[in-house]
Amino acid sequence: MFSIASLTKSLTAVGIMKLVEDGKLTLETPISTCFPDFMPDYSKDITIQHLLNNSSGMEANIGRTDDNGNGLMPEKTLITLDELLEKFKSSKLKFKPGTGYDYNNFGYLLLANVIEKVSGQLYADFMQQAIFKPAGMKNTAITSFKSLNQKAQPYLGLGMDKFKKFNAPFHPSWLKGAADMNSTTVDLFKFMQALDNGTLLKSESMNKLYTSTQAMGVNEMASGLGWVIDKKGDEKWIYNNGLLPGYASVMGSLPEKNIEIIILSNATSVNPVVDEFQGEVTFVPEITDKIISLVQGKIVENLPIPTKIINNSIVNVTKEYQLDNEHSLLIKKEGNTYSLETTGKEPWSIFTYTFSRNATENDAFSETALFFANAMSTQNFEGLINYANDQMKGFLGTEEGLGQLKGMWANFLQHAGKFTSYNIYKIEGDEVKNVHIRFHFETVDIGIVLSINADHKIQGMFMDDSVKTIHINTAKLIPINKNEFFINGHQNGGMQDLKIIISNTGLILTDGSINFKAEVINP
Repeated sequence: MFSIASLTKSLTAVGIMKLVEDGKLTLETPISTCFPDFMPDYSKDITIQHLLNNSSGMEANIGRTDDNGNGLMPEKTLITLDELLEKFKSSKLKFKPGTGYDYNNFGYLLLANVIEKVSGQLYADFMQQAIFKPAGMKNTAITSFKSLNQKAQPYLGLGMDKFKKFNAPFHPSWLKGAADMNSTTVDLFKFMQALDNGTLLKSESMNKLYTSTQAMGVNEMASGLGWVIDKKGDEKWIYNNGLLPGYASVMGSLPEKNIEIIILSNATSVNPVVDEFQGEVTFVPEITDKIISLVQGKIVENLPIPTKIINNSIVNVTKEYQLDNEHSLLIKKEGNTYSLETTGKEPWSIFTYTFSRNATENDAFSETALFFANAMSTQNFEGLINYANDQMKGFLGTEEGLGQLKGMWANFLQHAGKFTSYNIYKIEGDEVKNVHIRFHFETVDIGIVLSINADHKIQGMFMDDSVKTIHINTAKLIPINKNEFFINGHQNGGMQDLKIIISNTGLILTDGSINFKAEVINP
């Protein structure tokens, strides 16, 4: 068995819907019904549905902390619900319930306890009786205080020189209902089949689980009830994924093709709860995307096979190539070994060029984004209100709003070190554009995305992925053809694999989805 991490939430959601079908509660039931002393000023406004789709707005959280330090990290000792409610008794709301999305593990711990209060059974007993047994899931269990038989050993070290065994750093009681289940791919397939054929829930309940109820702020992704509703190409993709130290998982469905995909892994690069990492923590999402591409009839490139290069059979590649005015590549040869070095503006790495490149366009959208970036980096916000739409003026034009930006920047400096530079690395959209800005600090690159409307005014902003500042400036090139080289990202800290295709006049650097051209300097 594998820890399925947050896939647990999807099963907990089905347990809640069983109680809804039985008439024992509704999606509109306020949590104050079950927890009258918890957040008394707010709990009456938070419903079961808000917990299911992560729209409660609660500061209270487990395994995640925000910029203001709200939330608790799990510990090795057992924790009870009463102890957690006491720790969070003074917590407040980040936003009005149902008006935003904020991933919350504590919400699912509350849901597990709702199941206990409403059903009169222990959470583990209810799930066994209502979900596992009817679905035929004989190798699925809630993590208990005893070791489970035949549980896969978790490992850290994916993308590094070696793996090491890892023992869970926290007690499972901290993630009850959120990430405390263990299962197998066969059992999870049985679970999804039982959902599809009506064994577990009626079609009306299934529609509620799989219907978008809260936008997540990322492209077309939305939250259902315990599931994420997304698209792969033109097809609906309904899924959930999980991540714990040493475990990664995904469970999803392409309903139009009647195909289910389940992947369980017992290896991650680092401990994702506490460690920052420059590359991929897990390759499960990448593997999932490739499987979906295959079932959609698309071509998926295989891992290249190194080939022996015969003297004079390869074009002369030992040259310098210019990607843009600030970034160049130098290819060297020592004996029969080829290597690539990055030169130009620091810091940047071949693996993060997409973040380092300058995608600024000579238009009003870029002007707005650059004004914001300069205002943030200098902490001089004079005139910024002129670049905001009416709604954002209520934020960027107030002391409270600017105070939040100043606090955010202070937090960046505290955790990421000295600020060095910024750049616009991606612009997407037509009338409304999402402009991706990368702020480079001493140890971490931090991204902010601005949504800019057709009048070139900021109408929204959200945090982009942050990655550890990369210092990998040299990479080994593996010949796979007379003019093609492969760069193994896995062996360079779990980064994305790359390929270089060389001609007499330049090269193409590609990760399989984006191509960057570079011209020979002084051919």
